[in-house]
Amino acid sequence: MIHQPQSKMMGTQKNQNIMPQYTDYAEYYDQDHGGDSDIAFYLDYAKKCGSPILELACGTGRVLLPLANAGFEVHGIDLSENMLNVCRLKMKQQNLFDKIHLYRANMSNFEMERKDFTLVYIAVRSFMHIFNQKDQLACLAQVYRHLRPGGYFIVNVYAPNLRKLLQEPDAAFVVTSEYELDNGNHIIRSDRFVRNDPLLQIQYSERKFEEYDRTGRLVRQRVVPLDTRYTFRYELQLLLEKVGFHVIDIFRDYAKHPFDSTGEIIMVAVKK
Repeated sequence: MIHQPQSKMMGTQKNQNIMPQYTDYAEYYDQDHGGDSDIAFYLDYAKKCGSPILELACGTGRVLLPLANAGFEVHGIDLSENMLNVCRLKMKQQNLFDKIHLYRANMSNFEMERKDFTLVYIAVRSFMHIFNQKDQLACLAQVYRHLRPGGYFIVNVYAPNLRKLLQEPDAAFVVTSEYELDNGNHIIRSDRFVRNDPLLQIQYSERKFEEYDRTGRLVRQRVVPLDTRYTFRYELQLLLEKVGFHVIDIFRDYAKHPFDSTGEIIMVAVKK
């Protein structure tokens, strides 16, 4: 099902700018984040918790659709209408309109009618696109309000790497991947690190997409800002505890290896 957002779910104009880059990124997102290494992890928690499930920053449905295909009732919110449109197309192709409910909303300022979700998660480091602590706390408080008592919340960020935080800006773009779109066009993706702001804990990067048609002609080129706010392990735990969560597990990967300051920070918390 597709729902029209309530005015509060749309957020303020200030908060609308949390993830502006995805407006011009939706058609490339699945190829850029096409891996499925985390799907089994979220399916495991879905089986543990049951329905209904809520995904914040659901994007094109990379995680949300496999959960729906497994029989769970899943709700998803995302700020980008372009990303949601891609998800709706896949819902239609997979006949999942009875399992999925989509809303356009800001994950730091959303309000939904039901407050009985068994599981809420923010996958693929999307929490890192909230750029200040006030909005981070607002997001976590809303998650807490929308969970039933004993409900689970999972959030994923990367573990800050001190060496990378000290890296010098890249002088030029570096090619990182190439792939084909469904229309046959060829994409060359290049990345460039711009700078690190240690005061705000934000890393500024750029991602360039060059799209060539089947004749090799460049038909589109765009540069997308990809900025992320990094959060340290105990900082994230304190944020969760401040709004009332109890952290029960911290992993460094989706195979559930204990966190050791490397890789990911995958934090699992429960509403008391």
